[in-house]
Amino acid sequence: MKRRLITLRKSLSRISLLWSIRLIWFISRLLPYGFGVQAGAALGFVGYYLLPRERKRALTHLTSVFKDRGDAWIRRTARGSFMHLGKSMLEIMLMTPDRLAVIADFPGQDNLRVALAAGKGVVYVTGHIGNWELCGGVIAQHFPLSVVAAPIEPEPLNDMLVHLREQTGMKIILRGKPGASRQLIRIFKENRILGLLIDQDTDVEGAFVDFMGRPAWTPTAAAAMAIKFNAPVVFGYTRRGRDNRHTVIVEGPLELVRTGDIEQDIITNTALFNRKIEECIMREPEQWVWMHRRWRRQP
Repeated sequence: MKRRLITLRKSLSRISLLWSIRLIWFISRLLPYGFGVQAGAALGFVGYYLLPRERKRALTHLTSVFKDRGDAWIRRTARGSFMHLGKSMLEIMLMTPDRLAVIADFPGQDNLRVALAAGKGVVYVTGHIGNWELCGGVIAQHFPLSVVAAPIEPEPLNDMLVHLREQTGMKIILRGKPGASRQLIRIFKENRILGLLIDQDTDVEGAFVDFMGRPAWTPTAAAAMAIKFNAPVVFGYTRRGRDNRHTVIVEGPLELVRTGDIEQDIITNTALFNRKIEECIMREPEQWVWMHRRWRRQP
C-alpha cells in the first residue's frame, strides 16, 4: 500500500510538472522576448522561496565552497542562481535560429574549426554553466553537433525538450536508448562534434575526481572517447551578460595527457576538465546550478 502511494505521488508530480511547463511555454509564446526573459527571472525568484529543499542545498554548497564569504553574499548568489535558471528556461522555450543570431556572440569559432580540421571528430566538454542549451543551439548553427542527453520523465516533456533542441540543428542522442552506441561511433567517423556535460553526479561510468575541493563522481566518457578515437578536445561554455546577451566561448584544442596508461589517463584528463569548469564557476558563480546534488556520492 505504501509503495502504491509513493508511485501515485510520483505520477501526480510528473503530470503536474508537465502541465506547468506546458502552461509556461504557452504563455511565453505570447510575450515579447525581452519581457519573457524577465518573466523567467521572476519565476526563478519565486522558485527560490517556494523550493526549500533546493534552496537549502544551494546555500549549503555555496557555503562549503566560498568559506570566506558572508551570509548575505551566499544568499544573494543562491537567489541569483535560481533567477538565472528561470531566465534560461524561458530562453530555451523562445529559442529559434533567427533569435540566436541576435542574442548571442560566438568568438570561439576558429578554435572549433582547428579541432575539426584534424578530421577525427571533436569532443566538446562543457557543464551546466550559463545557458548550456542556448550554447548548443549557437554551435549547431555553424557546425555539425550531436549532444548526449539523459531521457527525462514524463516522456511528453522529454519529447518537448528534444524538439526545442533539434529545431536549432542539434542532433540528440538519448543515453541508454537502442542504437545510442552506434550513433556515438558514427560521430567520429563523420567528423562531427560530440557535446558532453560532465558536471553532474549521474549513474554513468565515472570516477571520483576533485571538484572545488571535494571528491565528486564525474562522468569519464569525454576523456575515454577522446583517447579511444584519438580525437581533439575543446572546452566551451556560455556567459550571460548584464544585458542578457550571451557569449559562447570555446577553448582549445586542449593538450591531453597520453602516457599509455589508459585508465589513469582517463582520470587525469577528467580532472583537467573539472578544473576548466571550476574556473568558469568561480568567475560567474550565480550562473551555475548550485541546487544540484553534485557531491551526492562520496568515496
